Order: sequence, then structure tokens, then C-alpha cells
Amino acid sequence: MLTISHVPATNRSGSIAAGGTAQNVYTAEQQPKHGFEFYNTSDTAMYLDWDTDATSTNGVPVPAGGSYFLPGPGGVVPKGRMSVLCATTGKTFTCKTF
Repeated sequence: MLTISHVPATNRSGSIAAGGTAQNVYTAEQQPKHGFEFYNTSDTAMYLDWDTDATSTNGVPVPAGGSYFLPGPGGVVPKGRMSVLCATTGKTFTCKTF
């Protein structure tokens, strides 16, 4: 993982509660100040979006076994909540915010 060692991380990992329905990874009140690391630990694609429900058309795709992390270029972290969508119930992800 790419965690910045001097900034404490919060574990926001979980599993998909209902396949085909977006759920929050973190709420707007839990928005990270510095960034996050998201790892799709399942065998099914997941999609991420901010301040709206993720869908397979508007979300950032994270392939099975793949990852997505920010800050990216310019150090920007999207504002608001982060939602995740996966087609299958019970699939897992790891997310650390910092």
C-alpha cells in the first residue's frame, strides 16, 4: 500500500451489501483530508464515484484485483462521500483514508 507513514490512516474496508446497488465507502463527514487507497480484493469489477451514487457508466472502474488511489496530480481529493458499486453481493474491498 501507498500509505503516507506520518499521517494516520482510517480503515474504511468492507464488502458489498447488495449487488447492483451503490453504497458509501465513506460519508461526506468522513471525507479524507489527504487521500485514500482503494483496493478491489474481489474477482468482479467495481466502480467509484464521489457525491453521487456510482454506476457502471459514470463511475471510475476498478478492475478485479485492481486499485485506485488519490491524491493524484495536483493533490486533489474529490469532495463529499465516496460510493462503490459492484454487481455481486459479498465482494470485498480494502480502503484506507488519510
